[in-house]
Amino acid sequence: MPGDVKLRDILGMGRLERIVMEYFVKNISVGEIIALIELREEVKRRVARGERDLVPELDDVVIEREISRIISKLISAGYLEYKGGVYNLSKTLIEELKRRFNRLDPGVSKNLENT
Repeated sequence: MPGDVKLRDILGMGRLERIVMEYFVKNISVGEIIALIELREEVKRRVARGERDLVPELDDVVIEREISRIISKLISAGYLEYKGGVYNLSKTLIEELKRRFNRLDPGVSKNLENT
């Protein structure tokens, strides 16, 4: 159920899902075009560092399609929300971040290992 999502759930996700979720935990709210561009570039950096099986093909269109597919899945599951061209971390996860870190700190990476 979408309201039952927790930060610790991110740790059990697949690698690409986790990359996407860590991006949104860090940034909280991002326009859809910027999110796709930044996530595409992050995937390309990781592939260059040796994470070869993140996407089926290292083509921008394929990478963006895979990221869009993951984002849609995460919206359906209640981890993300979408409104007016902007992706947002779900209200449930935002509240959990506030409780855990005492603030949101958009743009700052958060350690999810101890959630």
